[in-house]
Amino acid sequence: MASASTREAREKYELKQRAVKFYDENGVPKKMEEILNSMFYDNPDDVYGHLANYFAHFAKTPLISQVSSRHGFDSKGQTTVQTDMYCTVRNDKKLSASIVSSSTNSSLPENTKPEDREEEDKSREAAVEAAIALLNGDINTRLQGVDPGLQSDVDNILMKLYNELKAEEDERLAKEAAELAASGGDGGSPVKEEEASISGKKGGKSSAKDGGQKGGKSVTVVVVPDDPKEKLLPGAGSVCVASRAACTAAATVKDIPLYQHIAALRFGETPKDMRLPIPMVTVIQSGRSAPGKLNCVKEFMVVPKPGMPLSESLKYCQKIYNYVTKNFVTKSGMAAQYGNDIGALCPSYDKPEQGLDILQDAITSLELTPGEDFFIALNLAGKEIFDYDPSSAPAKSDFPGQGMHKEKGKYEVMGGQQKVPEDLVEFWVELLGRYPSVIAIIDPMRKQEKEHWMRLCDKISDRCLVIGNHAYPRPGLLLEEELTEEFKTSGIVLKLDQLNTVSDILDCAKKMEEADNQIVLTTCYGETTDTFLADMAVGMNARFFKIGAPVRGERIAQFNRLIQIENQLKLEGRLAYHGENVFPHIAPPPLPEPEEGEEVAQEEEKKEDKNKKK
Repeated sequence: MASASTREAREKYELKQRAVKFYDENGVPKKMEEILNSMFYDNPDDVYGHLANYFAHFAKTPLISQVSSRHGFDSKGQTTVQTDMYCTVRNDKKLSASIVSSSTNSSLPENTKPEDREEEDKSREAAVEAAIALLNGDINTRLQGVDPGLQSDVDNILMKLYNELKAEEDERLAKEAAELAASGGDGGSPVKEEEASISGKKGGKSSAKDGGQKGGKSVTVVVVPDDPKEKLLPGAGSVCVASRAACTAAATVKDIPLYQHIAALRFGETPKDMRLPIPMVTVIQSGRSAPGKLNCVKEFMVVPKPGMPLSESLKYCQKIYNYVTKNFVTKSGMAAQYGNDIGALCPSYDKPEQGLDILQDAITSLELTPGEDFFIALNLAGKEIFDYDPSSAPAKSDFPGQGMHKEKGKYEVMGGQQKVPEDLVEFWVELLGRYPSVIAIIDPMRKQEKEHWMRLCDKISDRCLVIGNHAYPRPGLLLEEELTEEFKTSGIVLKLDQLNTVSDILDCAKKMEEADNQIVLTTCYGETTDTFLADMAVGMNARFFKIGAPVRGERIAQFNRLIQIENQLKLEGRLAYHGENVFPHIAPPPLPEPEEGEEVAQEEEKKEDKNKKK
């Protein structure tokens, strides 16, 4: 009996010693003493809430515990990816992020026939299925136990996984090609892309409108092919989805606004003052997919002046949109009020002046001054109006069912009016000279016309931003490229989709800002009501936010979120505005000095030209 009592006492003593050691190692007695002493003087209304907040600071860092993905729908009714991310927070598994991504952009032209989109729709469905499988499988496994606040670590894990899958797929394709070649079949070797040139003679006079030359002269057009398109694996969009989900989850577990967390990622710490982006709001869309002859302007956008409160500028944008809508309905009937997928109006225009004039009239009707209170920006989408092959797509004609003659290597600015790059430069210089309210153009031509791109910049960049969109590769690839003097821009359009991670966007923005580029963050086609991009535009200090038309739920959600952020920053005394528009001059690189032999040859050519003229 005495022995059992002694053993029980010893076990109880050892248990107490382990408890003392456990609490001492975790600093519990000391922390309890500190909070109990301070709480008496603080006298909080909620005693246990006060204690909970105090001890929450000593809790372990929340870690990702699960990624769960399923089907969702975008604004076009297409299937997309909906993803939840759970984190272990103070021993409990909690939903920390819910993301509904935009659907994959179509690679087909917007005027493609519905029947031709069937294959594209199948590919999109396969991409969604693959993304969901990746998110619920490998991505879920690899992100478990990772701190969502370490964005670069999360993105590195995602890209490492993607590169491993890409290497496996490349190896499989190479093996299949080798087996096919060994069996005597065609190995499917890729066709080399080469520079193509055409030379032809035109009889009689060639219209100055189509950028031609006088009859009798041989016109040689060298067509430099586009850079080969990056082939992405099905499900590549899962990388972007998981990156966004981790970013959102980190803000949630830290209990701070998402834009504040993104600002800390971008600048290393949260800036004292934060700026809202200046909205680029689309009112009219034209281009090849729209009725009418006008091809060379895809989007007509309005841009408020810097310093105008967002809540005020968005009201003006809405009134401008309504003015234009009313004008179209008056002239063309009720059907003219309906917009496309981004909410933009699609009138039948034959020349760019029509869109510019009505926007200026709309601005003036609000007792605002075009070029002072409100500006205009144009998305020219030059790549989409370049004719690689005259048989690839018929030019617009006044007669239904009849195409017009097109030439390879020219830009079809309007139906029946084609221009070589040299003439395209003069076309834009002349037009923008008549409309000083235009302060930004996007993709005036392809990047391959570097010489003419730089010539255009030299003539207009001191009064108008020349912004690159498709002129640049995706941010992840751009980070690996060296910027050169041969090709420059005033700004860049960044898009968070597909294989782009949050880290890629933020790092690319930093790189381009250091090269005197303004940052334009843009939404995607096939949007959802997810407002991540509104927070990102504020957090990364983007100067512009290209947001589509001021209608429909998916874009109104972005507008409302921006107004909410503006109010939050105003209440905190942290709201600031972007400064006046600045237009750094972009000059072409200096020509290399000719060698001694070349100088002699040039002088002889000049003499021959003089003799011919005589």
